[in-house]
Amino acid sequence: MPANSFLRRALGTTALLTSVGLLATACGGDDTTEASSDRSGVLSGVCPATVVFQADWEPESEHGGLYELLGDDYEVDTGAKAVRGPLMAEGVDTGVDVEIRIGGAPVGYQSAQSLLYQDKKIMFGYGRVTEYLVTQKKNPLVAVMAQLEKSPYAVYWDPETYPAAEKIADLKADGARILMGPEVTVWQEYLVGTGVIAKSQVDQSDAPKPATFVAAGGKDAEAGFITAEPFMYEKEIKAWGRPVKGQLIHDTGYPEYFQSLVVRKEDVTAEKDCLAKLVPILQQAQIDYITDYAGTNELIVELVEEYATGWTYTPAGAEFSAKAQLDMGLVSNGDDGTLGNYDLDRVKKLIGLVDEYAADADVSGLTPEDLVTNEFIDASIGLKN
Repeated sequence: MPANSFLRRALGTTALLTSVGLLATACGGDDTTEASSDRSGVLSGVCPATVVFQADWEPESEHGGLYELLGDDYEVDTGAKAVRGPLMAEGVDTGVDVEIRIGGAPVGYQSAQSLLYQDKKIMFGYGRVTEYLVTQKKNPLVAVMAQLEKSPYAVYWDPETYPAAEKIADLKADGARILMGPEVTVWQEYLVGTGVIAKSQVDQSDAPKPATFVAAGGKDAEAGFITAEPFMYEKEIKAWGRPVKGQLIHDTGYPEYFQSLVVRKEDVTAEKDCLAKLVPILQQAQIDYITDYAGTNELIVELVEEYATGWTYTPAGAEFSAKAQLDMGLVSNGDDGTLGNYDLDRVKKLIGLVDEYAADADVSGLTPEDLVTNEFIDASIGLKN
């Protein structure tokens, strides 16, 4: 894997995930077939002829709910780094097309929310609440669905070097260097500001991954995705070849809504009828993916190979990620049993954390209602045990 692509994609942690045997289905059970048939052509004349999604990175299992929208009849544009086809709802053609564009190197590592304001053809982008709220006054966005209930970001370490460490804070006494990458994020400032880690532990250099971590022989910790690095380091990076252990940033008290589907604020009104019909389809697609991911993972791996950007992704890594998302509750319902909606108190807390810890961030006057909406969420759609 090229060092640069691995570095730019800040991946994640914990090894040895425990399977909970969660068999998840959409609420409604026996009504699924009838509901699905009712969706034939449902978006035609209501939504744009092609609904465009801008991802925040290259194809990976964390994007599974989007790629679940594609059926068998799709075309890959290797030049534009996009895939297009009929937008499907549980196998039924909704009457419009979907286009999924990738992020990362092909777009100069720009955020999806930035691209939303550069190209009005893009309807949805992936956004993190604490990332887009700092530019809200200039380029306002509203999140309409939380694809992930918890952020996959984490800090992980070598349990052989730090056998007593059970959480990130336990690395502080040893002064373990934490490879964070060059981008300064609010959650990093939060960890330092709350004393979870010391500022002296933070390495903000452009050190290549995984080479730097491996070369340190276990002395360094690293920030990344809980759904990827544990598998990569143990199974795919032969120079390491053993488990790592970690803790989610979420579990330190920083409850980011990561990879939310955001739209331009004006489109909450302008595309209201479309969103009302489409958002429940997106909720169901996330459930359909996470409960039966094999076919969509094959598509994701195929797209990585066809785009040939230098990003690599294996079938085994894709499977690990999907299982981890479910087993660790990254894809899960909110406290009310609904998948994809927002807890406004949680959003209010995020605004407060940004206000307290983000340097030069002006969030004055912002409320949760400025940033997210549950208006289009179908409260009956959720995972079941």
